Amino acid sequence: MNKSTPVMSIIGAIIVILIAMNSYITVKAGHNKVATLFGNVKPEPYGEGFHIINPLLAFNVFDLRQLTYTWEKVQVPSQDKLKTSMDISVTFRLDGSRTPRIYQETGALDDVVVKHITPKVRSLLREAGKTVAQSQDFYLDAIQQQLQIYMEDGLRDYLEPKGVIVEAVLFRDITLPQVVTSAVIQTKERQEQLEREKAQLKIVEQQAQQQVKQAEAREQAAISDANAKRTQADAEAYRILKEAEAQANANEVLASSITAELIKYNSVQRWNGSYPQTLFSGDAGGVILSLPEMK
Repeated sequence: MNKSTPVMSIIGAIIVILIAMNSYITVKAGHNKVATLFGNVKPEPYGEGFHIINPLLAFNVFDLRQLTYTWEKVQVPSQDKLKTSMDISVTFRLDGSRTPRIYQETGALDDVVVKHITPKVRSLLREAGKTVAQSQDFYLDAIQQQLQIYMEDGLRDYLEPKGVIVEAVLFRDITLPQVVTSAVIQTKERQEQLEREKAQLKIVEQQAQQQVKQAEAREQAAISDANAKRTQADAEAYRILKEAEAQANANEVLASSITAELIKYNSVQRWNGSYPQTLFSGDAGGVILSLPEMK
């Protein structure tokens, strides 16, 4: 019996096991795989799940999920020749049905970003900046929306034929040139100083108005007090006048009611039955007579 037979059997078994182990692949969710055989790219990708394959195939994995790449501090010139720094993010995904062509024409995902997306982003930004009059206009919402639409349309037109689907473009951390930033800060400080002066002037005006109102109130109070005193004096004078008129009327009535008969009557009413003790004579001598007391 040939001693090499067991060795060959073992080698054959190992080969079979290796072939069996390399005769299937699994593709995880959100990905696909592009197969090549001796450098020849297979036209159909392998989707998610389990696949029986030729063990001689080689594979490259493509991520089909939504991806976002960010380019930081990109310098964008405006019409005033100043460069504004900004971060731009592009959200995209690969067309899974076209990954074999992507791999054949461009390469892996990183190659797509380096060879296609990055140069186009920078080129479009430079062109977009030429439509902006001044660098500080990059802060305006309308300008940012205009840039966003321009970038999205430009990237879609360029990348979709290459199997890249652009979903959104976002701008962040816009930083103006230092000379513009200093001017903006100075302008802001002047505006704030002007607002403080306006506020102070308004306070002074309010205080002056308050003082005028207080003076008007004091004047009105003095007028009211004078009117009250005048009214009180008029009432007092009226009272005195009416009392005087009443007294005069009473005296007149009293004077008209006194007659000789009334005087005699009052004398009789007041006589207590005694005669006078002294009488005056009506002669020129004026003799005084004393009468004896009656017992």
